Amino acid sequence: MSKGQLWKQRFFYGATDMAGNLIWQIVGLYLLFYYTTVVGISPAFVGTLFFVVRIIDAFDGVVYGFLIDHTHSKYGKARPYFLWFGIPLGILTMLLFFNPSFGGNRAFQLAWISLVYTLFSLVYSGANTPITAILPSLTKDPDERTNLASARMVMTNIGTAVIGAISLPMVAKLGGKNAEKGWMIWGIFIGFAIIVLFLSSFANLREKDDIVDEDADAPEIKGHLSVKESLKGAVKNKPWVALSISFILLQTFWVIRMQTAVYYLTYVYRRADLVGAFNGLVIVAVAGNLSVPFLSKIMKHRNVMILSMVTFGIGEIIMSFKSIPLLFAGNVIALVAMGAAFSIAFVMIADTVEYSRSELHIDEPGILSSVPMVGAKLGMGFGGLVSGWLLSWGGFQATAKIQGAKALTAISTSFVWLPIILALLIVGILYLFYKLDEDEITSAKAAKESSKKLDNENV
Repeated sequence: MSKGQLWKQRFFYGATDMAGNLIWQIVGLYLLFYYTTVVGISPAFVGTLFFVVRIIDAFDGVVYGFLIDHTHSKYGKARPYFLWFGIPLGILTMLLFFNPSFGGNRAFQLAWISLVYTLFSLVYSGANTPITAILPSLTKDPDERTNLASARMVMTNIGTAVIGAISLPMVAKLGGKNAEKGWMIWGIFIGFAIIVLFLSSFANLREKDDIVDEDADAPEIKGHLSVKESLKGAVKNKPWVALSISFILLQTFWVIRMQTAVYYLTYVYRRADLVGAFNGLVIVAVAGNLSVPFLSKIMKHRNVMILSMVTFGIGEIIMSFKSIPLLFAGNVIALVAMGAAFSIAFVMIADTVEYSRSELHIDEPGILSSVPMVGAKLGMGFGGLVSGWLLSWGGFQATAKIQGAKALTAISTSFVWLPIILALLIVGILYLFYKLDEDEITSAKAAKESSKKLDNENV
């Protein structure tokens, strides 16, 4: 593949996750804030809604993974899902911020919000599970997989940085004094962007048949498994189990932090004017994304993740000091660390897929690649529940410009201290239970290919 083709593949692979994260960033940063302060829904209801929907669709990523493993089309296994789910996701994005009053009937409004949010979550999985599932089929070169994962997160963070920085100003500009109107128009713009990005990626990405055939032709590799066999095979993959738990915790604390950032700046610092700049700093996560190809050459992937979590915790601690310069400095450190963490996480998932093929002789990339979606859903559910309930526990009042001491404690706990605790828990889990050595797998695979080549030459 030429350099031009490589960069084209990296760009459009990254565009898939950029599409999904345009709305994921808004949901993570602003949906709780939008529902509680614009629509006027109680934070306890919203937090419970987030949690209940996550219970309903927590494992739909596994279902989509199973479907991907059993999909046979001229477009491949994972690629068709960008076409099938990209358009519905864009439309549901628009509907998330279209909330009619139903003549003042609150019950109807709550039912509408619950229905749209549930459908959005189900469709989101269908559009995003194939992003990770397709990675092992784009290239068999482990270094290029790392480059693709980094390109994915670079594109994601560019998109989310722009969204984080300009969403509130755009809402104000589009809606004037009518925030609800501004959010509705902004949702339409984001929905169209999602549709265009997914369709463009579908048109330009190609799954490599020879990668799948190479493993599928080997008599010892089991493919096209039943649901029960797929799940049993996944559970036997111990590195995947440890990574799955870690990913759920990662998404949980990231959602908690994202959802309470606007509260932290608005009520703890009383600087709502800094929210856009603060959220826009996510662009620095690109530095973390770009560091992964280098770090993965000098240390094991697990250790890159551990280093990222420790660095993130340091950044969070720096932000706990009541100083605007330290607030922004700590945020930069935390975001760079998270850029590296998410990039290496997707590489580690591809490692567990390769481990399943080489060590367990099972080919189930769809099921194993559902980890990010399951983690994201459970993370959003737990994160939304904790954020909403903590705000209610603290006595948060949406109409009050100045919150009580208990509410401020709840906000600070959600934004700073809970993420630190969960990040350290991830460190412990990976250190104790994630024993996969990607170098050994790559070396064994290379030796096997070399031996096969020699056998063919001798024949």
